[in-house]
Amino acid sequence: MQINIQELLDKAGLDEPLYPGKRAVKKCPQQGQFKSHCVVYDWSDPTKIRIEVKAGLTGRDLPQKELSKYPISFQTPTYIEVAVKQ
Repeated sequence: MQINIQELLDKAGLDEPLYPGKRAVKKCPQQGQFKSHCVVYDWSDPTKIRIEVKAGLTGRDLPQKELSKYPISFQTPTYIEVAVKQ
């Protein structure tokens, strides 16, 4: 399957440019405790783009003690990797 990277990022709602070597974090604040999350767009490896949903708003991995307060869907790795062909 082939996709256009720019179209994918537009549909995903990323408002800033993404290019090889860049990592962008889109915050998704939610009302209530332990519901906010973020989407991390990571193109640090020029051969693939990794798009991951993470608990919290920083884009960093949370300590297990903090992570356990979030819904199970944020506690397990949730990501896609898109291979880049030029």
